[in-house]
Amino acid sequence: MVVTVKVSKVTKTFRKGKTPVEVLKGVDLVIERGACMGILGPSGTGKTTLMRIIAGLEVPTSGDVYFDDKLVSTSNRIVVPPERRNIGMVFQSWALYPNMKAYDNIAFAVKNRKGEELRKKIEEIAEVLDIKKVLDRYPRELSGGQQQRVALARALAKDPSLLVLDEPFSNLDARIRDSARALVKKVQKEFGVTAIVVSHDPADIFSVADVAGVLLDGNFAQVGSPIELYDSPVSARVARLVGEINELDGQVEGGKLKVLNGTVEVKGLDEGEVKVGMRPEDLKVSEDQVPGMVSLGKVRVKVSSYTGSSFRLVVSPIEDDRVELYVNSDRPMDINSIALLYVRPEKVKIFRK
Repeated sequence: MVVTVKVSKVTKTFRKGKTPVEVLKGVDLVIERGACMGILGPSGTGKTTLMRIIAGLEVPTSGDVYFDDKLVSTSNRIVVPPERRNIGMVFQSWALYPNMKAYDNIAFAVKNRKGEELRKKIEEIAEVLDIKKVLDRYPRELSGGQQQRVALARALAKDPSLLVLDEPFSNLDARIRDSARALVKKVQKEFGVTAIVVSHDPADIFSVADVAGVLLDGNFAQVGSPIELYDSPVSARVARLVGEINELDGQVEGGKLKVLNGTVEVKGLDEGEVKVGMRPEDLKVSEDQVPGMVSLGKVRVKVSSYTGSSFRLVVSPIEDDRVELYVNSDRPMDINSIALLYVRPEKVKIFRK
């Protein structure tokens, strides 16, 4: 049965020599039944530790973990062992047995089915994941994408209450990552299983998660939909982690934000110095006035490069060549040309220093 996962005030302390290191610091989290939760953060912030505590592979120093209303872990104690939590796991390495064919790798994880019932279940999942033709092959005979699908099939074949994916796309070639992300999202929704995806890459999380949490310094800095995290980050650090952003110094005075050589109307902000964030897609360089956008003054084009789907400009204010901003553009521009820099005012992000 699919579960709701609740984490309450969980801490985890490891010892580094004689020094205690607190990796998780009172984490609270609820993952609703059938939802996909993405946990995003740089290395060393506790993502994998939290995942292992939820899975029962690590004991919390304090705090509780519930599956529905059932306590499964508590302070320094595993209440329900991992093998009884009915969790399907997909590891970064995929962890396939090299001496077993794909079919047997999948079947090995299934304890509650035998014979014809097991065969039908595996073929049903293999059909969804498009791996029926490779079930009689060994892992070494499969591509990276096929190995990942076999690992996912193995996790799903046991009808898990919870599906956990740890950095599931990091070992895939860049050219197939998008299709792999789309497949995971499709399968998660089709099977209706509660899922956790752990990654350092925001593209992984945004592609598959209904709700995402940014884990920094042992706790969640922000939890929300991928759109909320990207458009309304609570700090410059979160904004930087979830996507590329230009950071500038600004000043709020009398309901106006002064940044570079422009002024943006703002409401409800205390006056003083602030950090301003602007994403490359929210900026535009033009010789002409741009409706709906605010001018930030004249800039000089330093770099104009083609990225395949658009052009990337690097520009600097004509008064200060040390400041560089990245701008997405639908056309190239001549190096050293001078134009106006515009921003979508509703997309400007303001953070306290």
